[in-house]
Amino acid sequence: MSTYLNRGRIGYLAAAVLCGIFAVFYEIFGHGVYSWRIRLLFVLPLAMFVFFSVIKNRADETFLPAVTALRLLVISETARNAFIGIVKVYGTSSSKASILSVCSLILLAAAVVLTVVCAVRRAVLSRRA
Repeated sequence: MSTYLNRGRIGYLAAAVLCGIFAVFYEIFGHGVYSWRIRLLFVLPLAMFVFFSVIKNRADETFLPAVTALRLLVISETARNAFIGIVKVYGTSSSKASILSVCSLILLAAAVVLTVVCAVRRAVLSRRA
């Protein structure tokens, strides 16, 4: 699990840097027109980098499904914020933003359920040992 979390941490840090670079270039080439969603696009991957840095020694293999669901949620939310930010800069709206919101809510529910199931499973396994 340690290797899995380390790769994830490095991925989140890389994603935060790339999102920050994207935001800077988008603002430069967008002639000063920007969206706060694009400007703050790096925050969620950076927060996940910090979160996984804190829990790296506390997580084990029982939480692998929950970690995977959480990663999918972060990817979905980052893509949703980028899409909504770009659409708002152009002054339009799109029904696809609501579809992305529903997908994010489903992934959030999956992450919560899997975390609870994994915690219960861990508690049961620790009682047997």
